[in-house]
Amino acid sequence: MSRRYDSRTTIFSPEGRLYQVEYALEAISHAGTALGILAKDGIVLAAERKVTSKLLEQDTSAEKLYILNEYVTHL
Repeated sequence: MSRRYDSRTTIFSPEGRLYQVEYALEAISHAGTALGILAKDGIVLAAERKVTSKLLEQDTSAEKLYILNEYVTHL
């Protein structure tokens, strides 16, 4: 892609495309899945952590639980 057309979000390429939109869609395709659930008494947020290197151990978990106050717990 030519860089002279993508410096501003309001400039279109000769083909009629916005490169900034294409860059955003490409970034989203590399992101992990995220899920949020809202219940009467709380919320649950969960996200997939993508493995960035084949050398990392995939069996290890980095889950941590923190109590922020009497009403909120942070995982």
